[in-house]
Amino acid sequence: MRIRDIFSTAFTNLTRRKVRTSLTALGVTVGIFTIVVMVSLGIGVQTEINKQFEAIGLENIFVQPRSSNQDEFTRYLRPQRETPITAARIAEWRKLPNVVSVNAVVDVNAAINKRLRIAGDDTRTTGFQVDPGVGIDEPFQTPPTALAGKLRPETNGSIVLSQSTAQALDLSGDAQSWLGQPVQIILESPRGETQTFDYTIVGITSVTEERQVALTPEDSLGLKAWWFNDPALLETEGYDFAVVRASDINAARLLVPQLRDEGFRVQSLETVLDLASRVFLVINIMLGSVGGLALFVASIGITNTMVMAIYERTREIGTLKALGASRANIRLLFMAEAGMIGLLGGMIGLFLGWLAGLGLNEVAVAYLKREQVPLEGPFFLITPNLILLALGFALLVGMLAGLYPAMRASRLDPIKALRHE
Repeated sequence: MRIRDIFSTAFTNLTRRKVRTSLTALGVTVGIFTIVVMVSLGIGVQTEINKQFEAIGLENIFVQPRSSNQDEFTRYLRPQRETPITAARIAEWRKLPNVVSVNAVVDVNAAINKRLRIAGDDTRTTGFQVDPGVGIDEPFQTPPTALAGKLRPETNGSIVLSQSTAQALDLSGDAQSWLGQPVQIILESPRGETQTFDYTIVGITSVTEERQVALTPEDSLGLKAWWFNDPALLETEGYDFAVVRASDINAARLLVPQLRDEGFRVQSLETVLDLASRVFLVINIMLGSVGGLALFVASIGITNTMVMAIYERTREIGTLKALGASRANIRLLFMAEAGMIGLLGGMIGLFLGWLAGLGLNEVAVAYLKREQVPLEGPFFLITPNLILLALGFALLVGMLAGLYPAMRASRLDPIKALRHE
């Protein structure tokens, strides 16, 4: 028998029992549908995460000084840093080849008791956090905008409040009317000592999730210097961290080991992204295994169908052998039928998975839009590789399920087969 004749005969045999063929293929459809929906979700979310990290810059490197660990008993003490990030060190990094910029940051949030109030009014006060303002957007968040005035303070003694901070201070009127208001930051040491720092509001941002303020690095340093009672804190302890921006990703890869060799803790967004990719690989395997279980059940149904076909077509098999069909021809015929069942179920499952992904993506986008998360998807992404994998897997499952019935059919004795009733 020619290959074309074998596949033509296999297709004809499947159309004889349309209902049985359809029900057998249904099991494969469910398995492939599950795999496509689950894996496309993993691919879509991973792609969106990659886009978010690439948008904020994979060429950014975060550098921290190495210091001794602090606990509840030592958190108010100044950190003991082995390799401080000094102003001289920042100047050296800025001269390195392929370095675009270096932003040094003073963190006044950890372990510092502070509150913000309208100047001289203890009834209008609130807690807050100082936005370090390293010039990098947060992933998965809408970048803040200026509702009034400036987005960042440019001169010492000025302060920018988030909208939620201004509301906590019970400022009345529109955002523009809040500009020029005098406010004070009050620090209180564990010994009960207090110090007041005066500022003028120069901007209101659109941030509503957190009570934040933005200060110049010099003003932040002044707060921290008073807290640790060290006017020369920058020279002795240095900055809390720095963001080094390389010219491209390859330059960032070269800078990471160099900065680590200098004794700093170094983290790049590319490293985080690589770790996330490994995590998503495991997640995709776990999601795909759910569909794999359904395909295993479907393979049992295919095997059962093909075994039943042998009993029904025993005389037909004997006739084919009497006409010269070899064992390989009979084996290939039954495996082709099983493979077609698997492929049919795979094609239907792929199509249904694509339709389900479209609907679920609309639901996800609507939900994220309501929650003001700037992600647009698609979160169910069917790639060409996924299409080939789904169809190939369905075909393979069908052929493997048909292997035992095919071997059994090929071993039938033609004389006994022709006498079969």
